[in-house]
Amino acid sequence: MIKTIVLSLILIILTCGTGVEINPECVLKHTAEMVRLESSSSPKDKVFVNLSWTWVWDTPRGDGVIIERKIDADFDSIGYVTPIEAAMTFFDTSAVLTPNVEVSYSLGFLDGKKITPFDTTTFTIPPAQHIIQPDTEFIDTSLIHSDSLDIIFGRLQGFDTTDVVIFRTSFTDIDSIIYTPIDDILNALLDTVVSAKTTDTIIRVDVASIDTLAIYMIKITSSAVPILTYITDTSIGLRAFMRLPFP
Repeated sequence: MIKTIVLSLILIILTCGTGVEINPECVLKHTAEMVRLESSSSPKDKVFVNLSWTWVWDTPRGDGVIIERKIDADFDSIGYVTPIEAAMTFFDTSAVLTPNVEVSYSLGFLDGKKITPFDTTTFTIPPAQHIIQPDTEFIDTSLIHSDSLDIIFGRLQGFDTTDVVIFRTSFTDIDSIIYTPIDDILNALLDTVVSAKTTDTIIRVDVASIDTLAIYMIKITSSAVPILTYITDTSIGLRAFMRLPFP
């Protein structure tokens, strides 16, 4: 038994060690983030996929890693990462990435003219998080017959708890938000006005905490419970709103 274990270890070291016949084995991770900005006119979606990988054994010597992507067809080359480092990453924000679409990525190790495929991952882009209420950018709180504002959202199947946060933003014109890139919107979120974690689909906000001089952003975040620690799928719903002044 001991001889078998020792022999196996020797074979693994010979296979994965540095050299011409290197096996560029690695641990491939992914994070997929689906972001939807909802407005009275139409929603705007953006998907962010981050691939990262670290080498199990020694970092191999080579030129770089070629990234290929497949959606419903054959693999197409979409990127090249260089130099070879102990930890590497690739960021994909292509418009072809949409909610509920299955996507595959293949990594190929490039050494001179030789390409050695060494890892592939396949997963489904998270569904979009839908904010049901408020359903308009302008909220007339004088019509609310209570001291609270209901934030209602949809439950995503396969997702656990949901974080609901209301931010004060740096925007001065609510219409301009529709034409602002989603990653810029995420960077424009300032002070946290409300923050809650819930397993329900509704939270109530104290109207007194929302003034009439600022533009706010509701951010609802649902993350799937990962089967493996190196996989994370997240869906974010955004809706900007402004409280109308009393007449």
